[in-house]
Amino acid sequence: MAFVGSCFFCIFANMKPQQQLIRLTCFASTLMLLLGIFGCANRGAGPQGGPKDTVPPKVVSCTPINGALHVTSNTFDIEFDELVNVNNAAQNVTISPPQQVMPSIKSRGKVIRVVFEDSLQANTTYTIEFNKAIVDNNEKNPLNSFTYVFSTGDHIDSLEISGKVIDAATLVALKDIKVGIYRDHSDSAFLKKPFDRIALTNEKGDFTVRNVSPGNYRLYALKDLSNTNFYIPTGPDIAFYDSIITPEMHLHATADTLWKTPEKLAYDSVIINTFPETYPKDLLLKSFIEVPPCRQLLKKPIRLKKTQFQLTFACPLDTLPSIELLTDSLPTAPWYRMERLQRRDSLVYWITDSTLYKQDTLKIAINYQRADSALQLVAARDTVLLVETYNKNKKKEHAGNTLPNTPLTFKHNIGNRLEVYDTIRFEFDEPIANFQKDSIGLFIIKDTTEVSVPFDVLLDDSICAVKAYLPFKKEFGKKYQLRVDSAAFVSIYGNANLHFNKPIDVKRLEDYSNLYIKFPVVPEHAIVELLDSKEQVVKRSRIVNREAAFEDLAPNRYALRMIIDANNNDKWDTGVLLEHKQPEEVYYFPKTLNLRANWDVEETWDITATPIEAQRPKDLASTKNKKR
Repeated sequence: MAFVGSCFFCIFANMKPQQQLIRLTCFASTLMLLLGIFGCANRGAGPQGGPKDTVPPKVVSCTPINGALHVTSNTFDIEFDELVNVNNAAQNVTISPPQQVMPSIKSRGKVIRVVFEDSLQANTTYTIEFNKAIVDNNEKNPLNSFTYVFSTGDHIDSLEISGKVIDAATLVALKDIKVGIYRDHSDSAFLKKPFDRIALTNEKGDFTVRNVSPGNYRLYALKDLSNTNFYIPTGPDIAFYDSIITPEMHLHATADTLWKTPEKLAYDSVIINTFPETYPKDLLLKSFIEVPPCRQLLKKPIRLKKTQFQLTFACPLDTLPSIELLTDSLPTAPWYRMERLQRRDSLVYWITDSTLYKQDTLKIAINYQRADSALQLVAARDTVLLVETYNKNKKKEHAGNTLPNTPLTFKHNIGNRLEVYDTIRFEFDEPIANFQKDSIGLFIIKDTTEVSVPFDVLLDDSICAVKAYLPFKKEFGKKYQLRVDSAAFVSIYGNANLHFNKPIDVKRLEDYSNLYIKFPVVPEHAIVELLDSKEQVVKRSRIVNREAAFEDLAPNRYALRMIIDANNNDKWDTGVLLEHKQPEEVYYFPKTLNLRANWDVEETWDITATPIEAQRPKDLASTKNKKR
């Protein structure tokens, strides 16, 4: 560039003025052209980038057109204003009526092509809802809620059924749930036939079944893990609406006034605008997981210790089994004790006869009620061998094993500070035969002096006790001392505990908060649950005199849930489809409560003041905790 400029200057100096003007103009044009070329070649020069593209792709045309009638082709092209992709069509695209074979849905440049594999039904409105499947090629901006409709007949069905799906136990809005309708009102339709028309819930749990023809329908919801479009009872979420649904369309009108003057002192005319609206539009479906029918049978017995074996059954037991020892020489006294039932499907037995628990293998017969092929209980007899289980950590396993002439060990719940509502609890490694209360001492510390405190010793069972409780009246902020002498507790194998000494600090009154909930309306069979931030139950309360009280609470953030325990079994129960039984009702107090130390909080809870679907506090973690 410098050489060109130097040569041009020499020639330019010897020219006439008119020639200089012409040459100067030509040189300027040439220079601008050269600079443009160099500028294009240098991609790093000049301003770069620009605002990020956040605009979703737009539909330019459809073939056949959106809303076409008398369609016979099985191929449909949708053209966009930019390059597009299809994101997980199998999960994100919803087609009504449901297809046995999912259509091919592929993108090529700016066009998405849909090819139906199944034959099109006559006189039927088809709906393809792309939901969040269509995205642009570069920034992946989704085109939300694009719907393509066509009919093989002479009209487009235009009725709709709308609502929301929530989890029955937690009131969490559920996304990606299929909602479908049936003209067939029989109970078996949901179990055998694909939906007539379907929709998919969005992030807020909302759904709209579109292009429905006039008629009466049953409505269901399903987490369709197998893409069958009907219910296979293997554990997915389901919901059903109690009543028959008849979709309708109503015309609504609004009035617009045309005024003669800007001051609106006189009007010229009134224009009536009408618009259609479809119903129902606010249906609420509560989703639940059915408890599957249980086929009763005996699972493999386990003998983890020489002195203990466990029988586990597939279902809770209504009647305890009988145990027979199959040996040549039967013991003269009872040879086992059974632990108190913690779960009705798991039984723990302790072998008390030393000649038996010293044997590596025992043969027993178990007589119980087993389910046949029709799930009816019939008498059954299983013969099993009880063999002690060994593993690589044999030394560690036998350190806690129950054998004679070993110390009796136990776990306890005494931490650095004891909650005022807690009870001291011991859990022993083997059943207790007896205890000496005089060998146990509990003292309150007053001015460095120990003063004896009254207490009780309660066992969890009179025949086979493995837990002991020491209830006593605690004083806020006081220090105590617990002493358990050697041999205060003796097991059924003659093993005794070692000396145990433990200081106890009880929290102060000002460390706690109290919560009182008043109810203007008290529903029957109500249980109020106090939940922590993970939705675990901290305390439960019945309503007394229109009030539920939760006292001596640790400062924290809590939520409140109410269960309508209709069958009075003290727990929340799920629904049963074929019995038309909905899950038990659940309500949430619509905000979380931040309880501070040394505070009393009072709240009033009207469970009908906020719609069910809006009750769950927004700052409560959206986790589904269905198993209670």
